[in-house]
Amino acid sequence: MSATLKRLLLVIGILIGIVAVGTGGFMAVEKLTFFDAFYLTVMTITTVGYGDIVAATTGGKVLSMVVVITGFTFFTAVVVTSVQLFFEKREDTRRAQQLNTLTTLFFSEIGDNLLRMLHQCDVDHHRLQAALPDQSEWTEDDFAPLSRALKLHRVNIDPLAADAEALRKLLASGLLFRLLEAPHVFEHDLFNSLLRAMFHLRGELAAHPDLMVLKQAKLDHLASDFTKIYQPLVKLWLEHLNYLRRFYPTLFHSLLESNPFKPAVFKPDDANIAVL
Repeated sequence: MSATLKRLLLVIGILIGIVAVGTGGFMAVEKLTFFDAFYLTVMTITTVGYGDIVAATTGGKVLSMVVVITGFTFFTAVVVTSVQLFFEKREDTRRAQQLNTLTTLFFSEIGDNLLRMLHQCDVDHHRLQAALPDQSEWTEDDFAPLSRALKLHRVNIDPLAADAEALRKLLASGLLFRLLEAPHVFEHDLFNSLLRAMFHLRGELAAHPDLMVLKQAKLDHLASDFTKIYQPLVKLWLEHLNYLRRFYPTLFHSLLESNPFKPAVFKPDDANIAVL
């Protein structure tokens, strides 16, 4: 729940309280019926003032002044906050659309191939693969058990099983630098942490051309770097796939056909690398 929505609910609650106090007060002081007291309270808060029902007693007039000052203040706050919430939701929708477009581009150019490569480097990848739905038509219910399987899955990456040269090519894509120019990416915690981890691994691979000569301690460090990419990458892939299932079913079905978790041998020459 956003801060603006919380503030709106708060001022609505206070306004309802003022209406209740005003209605009860006018019933007690002016001896009005419930409907007439409620009507007078609303007319006072909104400063309409038709004059068909007015406070006749001193107590009623004092109550009217209190109600109009406090009530109009919070009535205005409700209107202003509602307008603010409307524009925030519209901006959030626009931001989400741009972010999903960038995410689609990222997976089509880099993410799918990167996920496929890292998945094959996971020693226990068959356990995660077994959690995938068998059918080609995934439903909303299929994503929940897969997400649980991801949380329970202990990633065990073997860096030596990776095609280091293919990884270097993927991580050298100009698209990664273009993503740095998109502010919406940094507002998405998962995408943000993924990009940082990818640039870190890019530097590690550049510093170590031959992984076969590395000592075990360095290989363990690389395995940790691989994991820092693999885990958020899988979560982002699931999140994006669920989005496509709801809004772009045709593209969703196409991506299922090239599911990076399917058993397949990745060929570096087939990598779709964007050089921008």
